[in-house]
Amino acid sequence: MKISIKQISYLAIVFFFSVALNPEWSANPILWWSSFFSVVLLISASNHFRISLKTNLFKTWLIAFGGICLISVTYALNRSFSIDTIKTLVVLFISLFLIDDQIRTKEELEKYMKLFLISLFIMMIYVIFNLDLNSFQLAQHGEATTGLWNGNDIGMKCALYVILILYSLSNNKKLIIRLFLLISLPIPLNLLYYTASRKAILMVVLGVSLFYYLKHPNKKIRNLIVICLGLYLVYNVMMNNKDLYNAIGWRIEGALGLLNKSGQADSSALLRAKYIEVGINAWKQAPILGYGIDNFRIINLHATGHLTYSHNNFIELLVGVGGIGFLIYYSYYIKLLFDYIKMYFKHHTTQILNVTAICFILMFVMHFAVVSYYAIEQGLIILFMSKAIKLNKDFDF
Repeated sequence: MKISIKQISYLAIVFFFSVALNPEWSANPILWWSSFFSVVLLISASNHFRISLKTNLFKTWLIAFGGICLISVTYALNRSFSIDTIKTLVVLFISLFLIDDQIRTKEELEKYMKLFLISLFIMMIYVIFNLDLNSFQLAQHGEATTGLWNGNDIGMKCALYVILILYSLSNNKKLIIRLFLLISLPIPLNLLYYTASRKAILMVVLGVSLFYYLKHPNKKIRNLIVICLGLYLVYNVMMNNKDLYNAIGWRIEGALGLLNKSGQADSSALLRAKYIEVGINAWKQAPILGYGIDNFRIINLHATGHLTYSHNNFIELLVGVGGIGFLIYYSYYIKLLFDYIKMYFKHHTTQILNVTAICFILMFVMHFAVVSYYAIEQGLIILFMSKAIKLNKDFDF
């Protein structure tokens, strides 16, 4: 059977996604640049090396945000940090530019969602077979290190896998594939247990709830009752089961304690709150342009002694590229969110739009506790959301 250049380009995309999702692989220059150039070469070859000059709002947004980040290098506190981040953004943006041109139909959108799922699966298998999973829980108590890997990052990727799998299970009629998808589900759930990421668990719980609610739009009251009962059951199991409480429950309890000030917040929640305070105070001193992309860590070093990012995408961008960069970046989020809400209330939205919207909204909410503007998964979710909205507008499928 003859394999086309298009099919080979799919392999290159999985290669690149897998490298980008794996911090150990992406830190390897050979893997990073070879995966990137293979995508550029093979996608270009599949298009007979024709250069597309078509622009759209998504591409314009990427260029505008990339431009303000590039300008920020000129006044950055530490230019080397900014330049390293811009190198990552350039690779990410070029890849998204190319993929954007390939998605014109619902089938093509589903194809790239599947390629993303395969890459997430490869990442999860790598973690299980190459890392000591117990180290993630020990690290929360300061008793171990996890190297380049971050428990929240792994957990959130697992959460995206679970949510997207729900769509694949609902829309795939092949029994063998459905069985494989079901068999694969314990893998992300196992990693969620060991990483004990509050953000990831919240994403899964809310993601599954929203998927169930939107899948049955005509039974809103029943949906809400089932979801509320499910949330109550999950919360009680995590709080009353000894193993689950020791792994996850105590961290949720700490987060709730910080929110309602009725309990004792854990050290991680308190430290993140401190970073937010540092960031807000710094932004007030340079509200328009900020201090240079990826330069929060310099300010944080002087304020807290920690040379680390803010753990909050909103704060990171406010400090890095100021109010201008912040508005450029989040203007597109607001546009997509507004378009989706308008479609939802005007007529029945399609399932593919709903599932991309769920991932998009949850990732958006998680910006309060993660920095993801340079992450491949964040860029892809935004691209998938923009394409699903456009297809819904154009074809109303």
